[in-house]
Amino acid sequence: MKSSLSKINLPKLSNEQKDVLIGLVLVLAIAAIYYAQWGYYLTSVTDSKINVDFPQKFFWWADDSRDYRLTGDWMFGKSQESVIDLRPWVYPLFVGLARTLFAANGERVLWISQFILWLASAALIYLTLYNATRKVYLGIFAATLFFTHPSPLALTFHGMTETLNIFLLTVFCWLLSAKVKFKTLAAIFLFSLLTTTKPTYQIQLTLLIIYLAARTIRTIGMPKLKQIGLVLLVLSPIWIQLAFSFSYNHTLGVSNIGPNTFKYFFVAVVYAREENKEWRQSLKEIEAWDTKQELNYLWAHQRETLLTYRRNLIDTNQWVGSFFIRGENNRMIGFVETVNAFSLYLHLFMLPLMFYFLLSAKYSQNKELILLIYAVFVIQTLISGISTGQDDRLTVTGIPLWIVSYLLVIYSVFSTRQSTVLPD
Repeated sequence: MKSSLSKINLPKLSNEQKDVLIGLVLVLAIAAIYYAQWGYYLTSVTDSKINVDFPQKFFWWADDSRDYRLTGDWMFGKSQESVIDLRPWVYPLFVGLARTLFAANGERVLWISQFILWLASAALIYLTLYNATRKVYLGIFAATLFFTHPSPLALTFHGMTETLNIFLLTVFCWLLSAKVKFKTLAAIFLFSLLTTTKPTYQIQLTLLIIYLAARTIRTIGMPKLKQIGLVLLVLSPIWIQLAFSFSYNHTLGVSNIGPNTFKYFFVAVVYAREENKEWRQSLKEIEAWDTKQELNYLWAHQRETLLTYRRNLIDTNQWVGSFFIRGENNRMIGFVETVNAFSLYLHLFMLPLMFYFLLSAKYSQNKELILLIYAVFVIQTLISGISTGQDDRLTVTGIPLWIVSYLLVIYSVFSTRQSTVLPD
């Protein structure tokens, strides 16, 4: 045995690789300790919706989570009902698989899996900053900013899509910063998965395809039939969703959640304020409206439309706490409110610097990488203005995007080295 082991030649790490590994291990170890500290504290808080010892107790507490559970059960033949037309297949598959394979322990497996995805997200943020700057300390700082934010941590204890969304977005950030083959196709595939996890990413997916197609035409000419076929292949998550939707109710669509949200959480709110009625009453009165009627009403009441959008975007989605952090005398409530308020002001402070960096010909370092990541962040933030009532859940997935974007811009502006990481 000893002789066979002695013949194994383990790769030797350079000093730089050792530094990267040390930083990564420290980040993950401290993140795990931090997670455990908050998890056990929240478990002891009266009326908390988080429980380390019995994660199944509150895993399906939110209404949306029960939709994912129902759809997952339908996918595995355990239910005749489904909302696959509202909740695309990726996360319900994750849920249904765990509940089918592990039965009573399904929720515990889901919770542990989401904790691992949360840890992996911190690691990928660390690696993204290191890849783009070759600075370990920036990777540590970025990962620490992420894992210390209470909202992503709390969401791992619930049957919601945000943990998976955050993980896929951090993979996207890492992908753009790494030297890997088929980067363009992988980016499209990631956003196909994101779209079939949270349908609001349809906009980013469409714009990404247009951007990458234009870039391909500019550099190597018109895409060939093989390239078009590969793009269609990496869009397979979309085709799977269309198949599920058609098999259930004979309609083709990724999700109806967007039109429903727009109608019931935006138009209805504007209508309620203009007509001085209760929100639930306004829902009944606009129930039969089509999209044209909704848009006409908003156009006729532009001031209240803009005020409602601003109120949703800032007051109810960002200057708030976490929908999933509750309980009497819970000290984490004040913590998350403070962090979100700080983040909101940070977005404002960084806005002129971000646009200056992107528009100035003086800077080239990581510009395309930052442009793509920041564009995804801005679009998903602006989209959140059509909804309300979920506290920071609608903006929490943007946390890794703004962390990476802001730190890279600050580093690039003050760095004398002007190398660039570009997508393939």
